[in-house]
Amino acid sequence: MQKLLLAVITVTVMAVSDCGGEDVKCSDTGKCPQDTAPSAPYVAACQATLASTCGSQWQAILNCVKSKEVCDSSGTLDLTATKSVCSTEFGNFATCCATNPTAADCQ
Repeated sequence: MQKLLLAVITVTVMAVSDCGGEDVKCSDTGKCPQDTAPSAPYVAACQATLASTCGSQWQAILNCVKSKEVCDSSGTLDLTATKSVCSTEFGNFATCCATNPTAADCQ
């Protein structure tokens, strides 16, 4: 699950900021200037997670990272800082996974 959390932060923060209040999509790119587009395998795994038992918690992570992404000095995602500001959302996902260990990306 730790591997998944790192992947979700890495790609999730690739969501482009907007004011529309819409949910972040798995294929969105982050706001840091050096962020890259998510890979096709990540997008597929992300979409499967959204469709799983813990999908609403996953969407909350995506939305949080989108709105609170922290960039490092090299212009890419600061994983530690971003995970810290979205700790509630990550905790909720971890709790859901503990309750539903067979849900997509909870293993």
